[in-house]
Amino acid sequence: MAINSGKITPIIRWAGSKRKLLSSLLPFVPTTFERYFEPFAGSASLFFTLRPRNATLNDINPELMQFYEYVRAHPLLTYRKAAGYPRTRAHYLLIRSLAPSHLNELDRAARFFFLNRLCFNGLYRTNRKGLFNVPIGAKTGKFPSLKDIVKAARILRNVRLLNEDFEDVLSSVKRGDFVYLDPPYYSPRKRRRNEYGNNCFTTHDFPRLLRELEKLHSRGATFLLSYANDHNLLGQLQGYSVHQVAVRRCISGFIDQRIYATEIIVTNRT
Repeated sequence: MAINSGKITPIIRWAGSKRKLLSSLLPFVPTTFERYFEPFAGSASLFFTLRPRNATLNDINPELMQFYEYVRAHPLLTYRKAAGYPRTRAHYLLIRSLAPSHLNELDRAARFFFLNRLCFNGLYRTNRKGLFNVPIGAKTGKFPSLKDIVKAARILRNVRLLNEDFEDVLSSVKRGDFVYLDPPYYSPRKRRRNEYGNNCFTTHDFPRLLRELEKLHSRGATFLLSYANDHNLLGQLQGYSVHQVAVRRCISGFIDQRIYATEIIVTNRT
């Protein structure tokens, strides 16, 4: 299928997606860079906007990265399988009950895609056994077109896809590279519910994150970090350029309870 050079949006839904923040992020992206790294990929909104030729996408969520790998190789099979499932609550619960480890690669990728398109608010959450437990959402189930799936697979074709800790991924960054970091927002005041999967980023990882920012800066790489307006983090970002932006958020995912939240954009680019 021929691919146009027009705009493409991420093919999955993801809580915390930076699609609404792109207009604030793009001015801080260097006009030229050697390689692109995104260690907390999620829906990879910035990646799909920039479409860099040499890129590394990583996420600690194995189901997400397996999906990217399989849809890159078999976009048509993935689309037909997932879009062909009945979009009912009963079938949603049936697919959700399947253990990914017991499925072949196609069924595992299709399961992830189907649940992602129908789940509540694009949320990924697991129980203590590591099984996806998000309920079905309202007014969901719309899949991207096959053309968009094929286009996304083509863009992913030469991308290095990893399922590692962010520190390991960033160890190979060199001078002239560009790194976009969008770790999951975590507050110690809220109960942790395994959002984004097991072993995701928490405030305990802040010291490691700050050390990595220092390393990136010392190597001559450009980084861009987006995060919640966290006072603990703000006090440790001296020496970098910090910008506050207002982002419209939904409380508990409900459209009629929208508020503006403040987030920060941090860069070492002068």
